Amino acid sequence: MSLYLSAQILLVILTFTILVFIILAFRHAFAKMQYSDIKKRKLLYFISFGLTCWLGILTVLSFLGVFTDFESFPPKILLAVTPAIILIIALMLSRSFFKVLKWIPPAWLVYIQSFRILLEIILWMGLVAGFIPFQITFEGFNYDIIAGITALMGGFVFFARGRLRRMEASLWNVFGIILIINIITISVLSTPSPFRVFMNEPANTFVAYFPFIWIPGFLVPFALAMHLFSLKQLWYYKKLN
Repeated sequence: MSLYLSAQILLVILTFTILVFIILAFRHAFAKMQYSDIKKRKLLYFISFGLTCWLGILTVLSFLGVFTDFESFPPKILLAVTPAIILIIALMLSRSFFKVLKWIPPAWLVYIQSFRILLEIILWMGLVAGFIPFQITFEGFNYDIIAGITALMGGFVFFARGRLRRMEASLWNVFGIILIINIITISVLSTPSPFRVFMNEPANTFVAYFPFIWIPGFLVPFALAMHLFSLKQLWYYKKLN
């Protein structure tokens, strides 16, 4: 099996693992809330269907080659990113969502960031296989794996045994957001666009294809959302579950 195919398979597994986590998190929260069983089932179905449809849309558009145009302004890849960012903003402003967020264990939002370890390994496999530039991996300037590794410890240090280290958890989340901004910047500057700074080959075009389009369209926004939701949870509620 080639490294390219192995990376694809691992990314699909990782993406659907995150999808399952989201559904389980909502299911856990709904179980604590005074919703009828019918409403709970409808909400879970809506969330599952919506996220699956979004992944399907990204897949279809990637096979149609929509995201391969990096020369246009704005680049077509923004079609994969913008809806996710809009959703994050909407959820951050939603009172209904924060009623749900209140019942999600705060450690979950930290532990789940460990998915970035596997994501960075997948990117490294792409480097070895020759379809990902080195600066996007941990051999280059992508330090995102640090967030993944520290997430495994952070969930325990910040919240275990009834403690709440609000400031430490907040600083960790801010650090994680900075790492995301760093890799997004490097990725943009590595694309074959007018903004290209990193001229080494290969250019960053792999994200335009299936299943790697799920990285900018789903996994990176998910990592950002977990940091933002965790910060909101830490400072919005006086007491966390």
